[in-house]
Amino acid sequence: MSIPPEYEQTHKELEDAIQHPVDLSNEQKTDALNTISDEVSKPGAQQDLIHEIDALAGAALEVDGSFDNIMALFRKIKTGGARPELIKDVDSLMSTWQKHHHTFTDLLWKSREVAGKARGAADDFSKDFITFLGDDDVSIAEKKEEIASYMKKLARDEESSQEMSQGFTDLEKDIQAFQVEWKRIIDKYNLDAISARIAELDGIIANLEATLNDLNNKIKALAISLGVLSAATGVTAALGFICPFFWIGTLFGVIGVGVTATLLKKAMSEREDVEGDIAKNKAERAMEEATLAAVKQLKAGLDASQNDFNVICSRLRAFAHVWATIRADVQAIEEKLDYASGTESKALFKARLNTAAKLYATLGKALYRYETVVNKQDVLSAKIAARK
Repeated sequence: MSIPPEYEQTHKELEDAIQHPVDLSNEQKTDALNTISDEVSKPGAQQDLIHEIDALAGAALEVDGSFDNIMALFRKIKTGGARPELIKDVDSLMSTWQKHHHTFTDLLWKSREVAGKARGAADDFSKDFITFLGDDDVSIAEKKEEIASYMKKLARDEESSQEMSQGFTDLEKDIQAFQVEWKRIIDKYNLDAISARIAELDGIIANLEATLNDLNNKIKALAISLGVLSAATGVTAALGFICPFFWIGTLFGVIGVGVTATLLKKAMSEREDVEGDIAKNKAERAMEEATLAAVKQLKAGLDASQNDFNVICSRLRAFAHVWATIRADVQAIEEKLDYASGTESKALFKARLNTAAKLYATLGKALYRYETVVNKQDVLSAKIAARK
């Protein structure tokens, strides 16, 4: 994977800004944190969050639907006058595919339940625990004692949600094994011809996605190197996984204090251009796929759905890590308790608490939205009930 030449200079300049961060004062860091709090609270930002979570839930349901689409292609091969031995092989694949489909649907339902529990944890942290930590009438010793107890509870709650996360990991491995078997059958019957243009588009898309990921990572790393964010853990990591476009868009409003206006403009322009190019090339790839015959459609469909499937699984697995992100942030807050003295230091500490509260409240809203939308009109529960 490589970054196209027209974007290399921007990435180099961002990397230089990361390696040589501007030394911000506590007052500047406080202002930057307050900017994040203000940005995520704006009605427009809240609407962007809703749209991204709706897209996540929609994409998860589309992956669920793609299982049906691939099953339909299997049936097309069976009824298309293929050799008896190929029909026998396809019968075996259909049985395995249906089993994987049921597993994915069950895990989607489980992800909804885990999102609900994670929402409760995020809301409790943002509304109650952060308020407690910011109470000047509570001693540091009392706060540390309560933190120790809270950390143990978070660890217990996190453990109970790991089954879903592991389930997605196991299913990814099963799908990969399924693809290996299907490709073996394609080779066996000499049906493995794929359009050269699709392969070329796959390479272009992969490079553009790598470029976008690198740009987004540099924006996050720059915010960290400037001292606006304490580390790439905690709620920032959760928002980065679950709603990355919303989060990176928020950070663009902050990093201007550490780079030139020209570099900021180039980075923002690149993000729009690359996203547009990815969409354009994916649309062309989808159009090319439509021209393939039944067996070729199936192979291309499996290849395309594999990437979407892996992306969705990785983002939904993040729900189970919300408790770990809270623990990371609590630990970071605990480390700063002893240093929150003096007017500027205390203001910075309060700003960090306030920003954490706003971000966890935002995360809670995102999780609640997913919990609601992914079972809109009882689509998931109806599917599960139909199997019984």
